[in-house]
Amino acid sequence: MKVIATRSCNLEMTLSVRADLQAQAEMMTFLVISHLATKFATGGWMSVENAVESSIYWSKSMQRDEDIVRRVMLGNRALSIAEAIEVETGLTLNGSALASIFDSNLRLDFSSVVTRDIYDRCYAYLLTVKQVRDATPNTSRHHGGNSEARCAKNPAAHKL
Repeated sequence: MKVIATRSCNLEMTLSVRADLQAQAEMMTFLVISHLATKFATGGWMSVENAVESSIYWSKSMQRDEDIVRRVMLGNRALSIAEAIEVETGLTLNGSALASIFDSNLRLDFSSVVTRDIYDRCYAYLLTVKQVRDATPNTSRHHGGNSEARCAKNPAAHKL
């Protein structure tokens, strides 16, 4: 039996991938902001355990069932982005800054310029990772191909 992909099927796949990237970027934004807030409050970044707890909190509050491996990967990437933001911009997230980033239900408030900028940075990073992975032959994905290292050099992933 031969399956022919139609334009509507391709569009549905594209929309599904875009929605998945958007959801991952939202979680990553939440984790970046959590890292920056923790750094302001304690002088150090969130521990791996705290990052996992934060990702679980986000998943439950957004009623999403992200797998644990994906949450850990996003948490690691979020720390890298938070560190870069701190170095590049000196951004600190004190109480009043946090109040403008979250709504009353502790959900991201996209009317905040800071939230949108961090989200855009996370989305650009994830999109770059996806594009590099899509351009890499399947064999290198399973044999040590490091698309994230190549993505780190992409200037689009480094703006805020």
